[in-house]
Amino acid sequence: MNCRLVLIALLLAVCALSAPGDDGDNRSDSGRLDARDEGFRRLIVGTWEDDYQGKRTMTLRPDGKGTMLVELSGVRARLFAERLQFEMVWSVEQGRLKKRTIGGEPALPVQLILKTMGDRVDERILELTDDRLLLQDKDDKTKYDWRRKRMEP
Repeated sequence: MNCRLVLIALLLAVCALSAPGDDGDNRSDSGRLDARDEGFRRLIVGTWEDDYQGKRTMTLRPDGKGTMLVELSGVRARLFAERLQFEMVWSVEQGRLKKRTIGGEPALPVQLILKTMGDRVDERILELTDDRLLLQDKDDKTKYDWRRKRMEP
């Protein structure tokens, strides 16, 4: 497989990483907090998993910070690493989950990915329940179907 295609595939798998880091204050023109976004913000906190081109685990904390662990296999793992961890900040604005990657490990592959794909992601929230987070990428085609990870007793 062409190295460039492998890089593109990996970057797509990781693309649910980031967007503008703000202070989390989501006020409408009248200065009031958007109630729908506030509800999303409360419900979205937690740990989510999906299988988009590999296993991803995203943890969003109440303080607006988070992590994403990407577990790779095959050519992607040999090219980059078996596990990539991204540190990010997140917010919810106008029904969209915005994330901005601020670092990660191993540093070299993370920096390469961020340099190639950018450090920001802005995804429309299509559905958010206790168990499911369905996001749509800015291309209006790609969907990321996350399921809440429950802590085992």
